[in-house]
Amino acid sequence: MSTEPPISVAMDYIAQLAIALGVAPINTFEGCWEYQVDEQWWIACNAHPEPKGCSRGPKVPPFHTYIEYNGWPAGLMTPYGGTIAAGEGANEDTLVAALAAAVEKAGN
Repeated sequence: MSTEPPISVAMDYIAQLAIALGVAPINTFEGCWEYQVDEQWWIACNAHPEPKGCSRGPKVPPFHTYIEYNGWPAGLMTPYGGTIAAGEGANEDTLVAALAAAVEKAGN
């Protein structure tokens, strides 16, 4: 039995997306790996043990993903949890759906 917390669904899809796009492991990037998931969602993943700046300005904490929705800050997460917007369009469910669609698209 594992004592590690479960990986969040969104972070699992982000890992699957990086693999499907052929950019894994993302810790080989000098800074953050950045990706436009769809028309609304954009992510910057920092797979390093120190903060890294992203192209949109914010410094992303170690082992975190910074998330934007329509160009606005919408979340910050680690593999084990985080904070995400809770609006009608920007929320965890719509992020996960966008990531799932991007994985599907990248796999084809």
